[in-house]
Amino acid sequence: MNTTKIEWCDKTLNPVVGCSFGCEYCYARRLNTRFKYIPDFSRPQFFPERLEDLSKDKPSSIFITSMSDPADWRQEWADVVFKAISNYPQHRYLFLSKRPERYSELFPIWRTQNPALHSVWWGTSITEQRDLERVGYLPLEFHRFISIEPILGPIDLQSRPYRSAVPFVDWVIIGAETGNRRGKVTPRREWVEEIVKCCDSLEIPVFMKDSLLPIVGERDIRRNFPPELQPRRRGL
Repeated sequence: MNTTKIEWCDKTLNPVVGCSFGCEYCYARRLNTRFKYIPDFSRPQFFPERLEDLSKDKPSSIFITSMSDPADWRQEWADVVFKAISNYPQHRYLFLSKRPERYSELFPIWRTQNPALHSVWWGTSITEQRDLERVGYLPLEFHRFISIEPILGPIDLQSRPYRSAVPFVDWVIIGAETGNRRGKVTPRREWVEEIVKCCDSLEIPVFMKDSLLPIVGERDIRRNFPPELQPRRRGL
């Protein structure tokens, strides 16, 4: 388990490394290219021994998929991770996927009353308007969040393409693309402002990553957490 520079969590823990999605802006792929964690990032590998760290650390908010997408996990990998989470409910676990429809297949979240699941936050990544339909696949029974990073265009959160009866999420994270990719998108201030305006109307906390500082400025940056995820490190 590693202390991280990701501003919205305490730690990262990656029992799986690798992702087949192939986003051209992917920071995890860049890290793997640099540090050679696995030979082929598009072919994920499982490191179950890393889950032992959950027993050694104080209660933390742990981003458990910063180097993978759960949609790529094999069922046996998910079973092992799910058991570890059940054994250590003192932590808050954050999952993030571009294919959240796989959550219901991999994790028995709708068929169990395990209290440990209430410490899990199920998230999906959104970069543009058409991705918003992914929110409809997040489990209603538990904490739900979206990560709009990198924001690649205007997003109208009020225009939801899924069932109108589905409640919205408990938390929204926004960030700009980092790195020096050719074709890198620099977000417009109004894109961010429209998202914040919608979240304020729905009383949803918004966390803006430091990558947005050049866009919105220090005065207007938001670093808000839901009550259940108040940070236990840093002076945030």
